[in-house]
Amino acid sequence: MCLGSRPSAVTICVALVWFASPSHGALNPQQVVIIANTASSESLAVARHYAEQRQIPRDHLIMLPLPLRDSLSRREYEQLVIAPLRQTLRERGLASSICALVTTYGIPLRVEAPLLSDEERRLLADAQHRIKTSRAKLEQIRTALAKLIPQGMQGPSPAPGGSVVLESAKAALFLLDVDRVWRAALEQMRRPDASRADQQVISEFLTLSHQYGGWALLLQHRSRAEQPPAAPEPSHLSAWRTLLDRTAPLWTGLPHQPLLSDRSLLYQWAERLFGAKGVLELASAEVDLLTTAHADASFDSELSLLWWDPGLYAVAWRWDNPLFEEASPQPQNPPILMVSRLDAPTAELAKGLVDRALQAERSRLDGTIYFDARGLQPEGPVDTYGIYDHSLREAAKLAKEETSHEVVLDLAERTMASMPNVALYIGWYRLRSYDDVFSFNPGAIGYHMASAEAVTIHDPKERGWCKNALERGITATLGSVGEPYLDSFPEPARFTRLLVSGKYSLVEVYYLATRHISWRMVLFGDPLYNPFRHRAVSPSASQTRRSPSEQPLGDPPATLEQRRLELEQRMKILLIILKEAEARLSQSPLP
Repeated sequence: MCLGSRPSAVTICVALVWFASPSHGALNPQQVVIIANTASSESLAVARHYAEQRQIPRDHLIMLPLPLRDSLSRREYEQLVIAPLRQTLRERGLASSICALVTTYGIPLRVEAPLLSDEERRLLADAQHRIKTSRAKLEQIRTALAKLIPQGMQGPSPAPGGSVVLESAKAALFLLDVDRVWRAALEQMRRPDASRADQQVISEFLTLSHQYGGWALLLQHRSRAEQPPAAPEPSHLSAWRTLLDRTAPLWTGLPHQPLLSDRSLLYQWAERLFGAKGVLELASAEVDLLTTAHADASFDSELSLLWWDPGLYAVAWRWDNPLFEEASPQPQNPPILMVSRLDAPTAELAKGLVDRALQAERSRLDGTIYFDARGLQPEGPVDTYGIYDHSLREAAKLAKEETSHEVVLDLAERTMASMPNVALYIGWYRLRSYDDVFSFNPGAIGYHMASAEAVTIHDPKERGWCKNALERGITATLGSVGEPYLDSFPEPARFTRLLVSGKYSLVEVYYLATRHISWRMVLFGDPLYNPFRHRAVSPSASQTRRSPSEQPLGDPPATLEQRRLELEQRMKILLIILKEAEARLSQSPLP
């Protein structure tokens, strides 16, 4: 109801509080820590400027002495960053309240893959040999099982997935195919006329099943209605069942560290209980812990796992982001931190990321929203290029429905020739060859989906997107420090929906829309920036996930220590049980 033509003092105060406070429960300054490099006065200047402009408490600025270069070794990262950062957060009583970190100009951009010790290389070679021998054995089992099945009744082979790099993922795909043949053979044995079949064939099937999946497979199906044909029950069957019941939860997820002590015992019992399949899965998990291929990451993405030890996740390849909008919360694990970077070709440009964000929040983001698609149509669930191009078109539709901005969608193969007055841009595809066709308004956000567009932002000769967009006045962007694979970029429609909802800050939008961490992606911009904070939360926002800044953090150091102890205790108990079983087996061999 309008009570007069002039706003009252109360109205003005309410408006000031609205613009000074976080929007819709989004990230607030009390939840942010800034990291600066003591070796760079410019890094300190950027950090202090941000703290002053966003009213971040003084004790939320943490200064670390770091080398002035783009890359850190894994050892440098753990010694110079992780250890002192954890300690400082604990000492200042911030560990349970901080959910976002800000890296600044002068902080390294990448973490290199770890270097293996001589002992680790030996363990890696041994695990790789076990993979080779177990796969060969499984291939023989698959061939023998196939001979038990009438031709044409095996069913289709599993469709290949997307990019498969981890050995555990390769093993899973291979085992799907073996399991397909095994199940077809099982169905053949369960046919009504199976009782009249050659008992030698049934015996062969049971032997192959045992070699494939060990006692776990036989006992699992013996206790179901779909059990294999009845066979003489082993005299100590209950002993095997009890052993499996006691150890099955302890095997799950092993190894969390390379297997050093009692290595032979663990692999021997993995084969007895879970067959060649168990050996392949265990060795593949161990290789993933020891491999250095694809184990590099952006500094910021790796820093998301500040409260995780490497043994809790595979450093190699990329890790599923628990903050992703579709991920299931796992409160038993340490929290994931959100990380954004105030960095640019110069320190003054880095400060400008803050100033322009605040300007856009005060005056509202103005300009045109551009989506530069290519007219590709998805050709299946693994056609990432088609899916992302379709997402660009969906993003354009959503932006037209949810905002008052002019929206331009281009479907031509070539990138657009001119994009003035930019408020938001998402598109592709010129690889490391920035097109100087953009005019960014204060507060403009944009990203270009192409590989390695953030390998450096300080080299004057760099032609990639991030360095050049930052140099020309963009307020927030993102890119990769190496080959990220397309699905590591936020899907345009998801990113746009979360952004224009006004419910989330920039860094929350990014983490809700990003599938992977411990990877090569990096976000540039003020994490608190919310250009749509002035609007009421849209209907689509009510369907989105709770803000990451509202997730309970608990006591991260205590949670990490508890997870360490749990893993140590699991391994300790497993080894005790297996050694007892080994002693009994040597005295009275089980069938």
